[in-house]
Amino acid sequence: MRVKRLGVKVPLSMGEETRQLLLNTKLLDINCKIIAEDGHLILPLLPDVPLSVVERTIGATHFEVTHHNFSLQSDRPRTLAEVLADKLPPDRLHLLPRAFDVVGDIAILEIPPELNEFAPLIGESFLSLHKHVKTVLAKKGPISGVTRLREFEFLAGENKTQTIHVEYGIRIEVDLSKVFFTPRLLEEHHRVAMLVQPEEHVLDMFTGVGPFALHIAREQYADVVAVDINTDALYFITRNIDLNKHQLLGSIIPVCMDVRDYVDHATIEFDRVIMNHPSQSDAFIPWACKALGRAGIIHYYSFANAPDHEEHVAKTIRYLVSMTHHDVLDIPLVRKVRDVAPYEYQVVADVVIGREK
Repeated sequence: MRVKRLGVKVPLSMGEETRQLLLNTKLLDINCKIIAEDGHLILPLLPDVPLSVVERTIGATHFEVTHHNFSLQSDRPRTLAEVLADKLPPDRLHLLPRAFDVVGDIAILEIPPELNEFAPLIGESFLSLHKHVKTVLAKKGPISGVTRLREFEFLAGENKTQTIHVEYGIRIEVDLSKVFFTPRLLEEHHRVAMLVQPEEHVLDMFTGVGPFALHIAREQYADVVAVDINTDALYFITRNIDLNKHQLLGSIIPVCMDVRDYVDHATIEFDRVIMNHPSQSDAFIPWACKALGRAGIIHYYSFANAPDHEEHVAKTIRYLVSMTHHDVLDIPLVRKVRDVAPYEYQVVADVVIGREK
């Protein structure tokens, strides 16, 4: 059986990168087979995907979108529940994870305690469903510590934690056991980068492997100072600058130290500060304001669980800034970035900081 779909046609050399990007952004129709044709791959899109969304997601000019007739995949199992229907107790099938993260070719699952004894079997079954995945890990405990690390349990495939992830054509090398990274901030990395103006000085206070810095330098002739206290983060952001050097317009200066010490001794007045450390950002507001000097913009990230989380975050940031010698002139945007737990969200506020009193 064949169905008509929009398809993204890209050179074979860009096929895997584009497929992964469409998959991560939930634009790829996995029920249809990919077409190989004349040195190109044609990747099926889900029905009703706007062309503007595809163009913004891929962020490249070496593709075209046209209608094609795609063959449907065979009637193989589509979900973990279908694969494991006769291998798990029936009353536990509903506990199987439905959501997961993919970083490069590594999938990260959250296995509930009731299924711990079946974790390796779940990992192997996941691999059978997702051919592009090479490694399956399970979350083991919460993110913790200054460097925001989490432990993982190896379930199946290649026993590794290091991979290369792709966002809007940017290659990001990461070791999940050594540095913090989440693929769920893809659109936020891009959104902030598109706000930066030419010749801005940007301070990325908790850069990790550098996704914000890389997106900004790819989009704009700006100077980014990317600071992280984790020595492993310094290695990976330096590596990532090199991996993407041919497409970077701006400059990135990696710095490994406590960002408070950096700001206290900095000679630069920044135009924009990125504070992506939701559990710790509040404590660093005085240094963010100090880094801006007279005026600028802060992208403030926080966790919130109040029903009126947008109002709560706006009120919090106004109060914190009032404790410094600066004023909040405007908060043009407050929005939920992602869910982190039931009824708990990561929220961003774009905050315009005024002159010192």
